[in-house]
Amino acid sequence: MQRKKVLFTIGSAGLFLSPVFARASCGEKIMPLNFYEDTSLYSLIVGFILVFAAIILEKKKIKLGLGLAAVLPFLIWGYVNFLVDYDKIRKTIFNYNAQAEATLANIAEAQERYQSEQGNFITDLKVLESHLAGAHGMDECVKIVELNASFEHWSAVAQHYSSPDTVRWDSTSGSSLKKG
Repeated sequence: MQRKKVLFTIGSAGLFLSPVFARASCGEKIMPLNFYEDTSLYSLIVGFILVFAAIILEKKKIKLGLGLAAVLPFLIWGYVNFLVDYDKIRKTIFNYNAQAEATLANIAEAQERYQSEQGNFITDLKVLESHLAGAHGMDECVKIVELNASFEHWSAVAQHYSSPDTVRWDSTSGSSLKKG
């Protein structure tokens, strides 16, 4: 009896935590590149304000304190400009966006198949998932943010859980990655 109780607890915990583990395998959340640009700019501004305040003020203790406080914003600026690997971040974001695009391509295949059979596009994501059998399916790391369908046109927006960007797919023109 005790063994069944332990197994039930472990199984329940596994079912409860499975979305957490699925997202954990999707990679670390990446900050957008403009976060690093803003951090660089604001740390530089704060650093120079502290340095100019230290120059203007007459008291030595306050001058010394402001000068030492100015070191931290300049260290942050140096870290952001010299130690952050922007090429690696861009490549990782591109790879995540490519996964989202592949999921949208699978949805496009399912939408076209359904439209040829039924004469209209699918608007419900649950029904759409059942028609992805011929395609490679949906990636568990990609969420569909938006799905709009009309009688003759559909569009969707997807985002990888770790990417700051979204990828748009329009039935008339394809993916936004192909356009730009």
